[in-house]
Amino acid sequence: MFDVEQGSLDYFLSRPTDVRWAGFLKVLAEELAVQMPADDIRAFFAVLGRRWAQKMPLPKGGGLKELERALNAALESCQWGWVRVRELENCVEFQHSCAPLRSAFGAEALRWTPGLLEGLYEEWLRDLGAGRGLVLRQVGGVQGNTDTLRFRLAASEHFS
Repeated sequence: MFDVEQGSLDYFLSRPTDVRWAGFLKVLAEELAVQMPADDIRAFFAVLGRRWAQKMPLPKGGGLKELERALNAALESCQWGWVRVRELENCVEFQHSCAPLRSAFGAEALRWTPGLLEGLYEEWLRDLGAGRGLVLRQVGGVQGNTDTLRFRLAASEHFS
């Protein structure tokens, strides 16, 4: 088993589901889907993600490895999975695994719930000094049994 898969399995097994909220969150997701188009829900969740990031700012300074450590410390504090950060040719990629989106909101909501993480990362990166010419976008869908999501920070024309 790859170290990422073993780490993800260990992570999932060490986090019990909070039954106090499970039913409510699933009903919330169902009702949101009835009341709003998926793109609107995703935009709303991005707003929630930005607000959430403001409540738990990251320490400033350092390179990508320090950023990855700070992100993982923040995510660990609220049991929201973990991230790997890597520099690619024309962007920085954030691979987030084990976010409790599926367990909290259901598989059908995976079309729009990643907006929460998109807003979270976007706000953290803006606060750390990412320029306005850079945008953060999800690339691809949910991957693997760890529900890995990929986000890329790049110049806006990279996504056109």
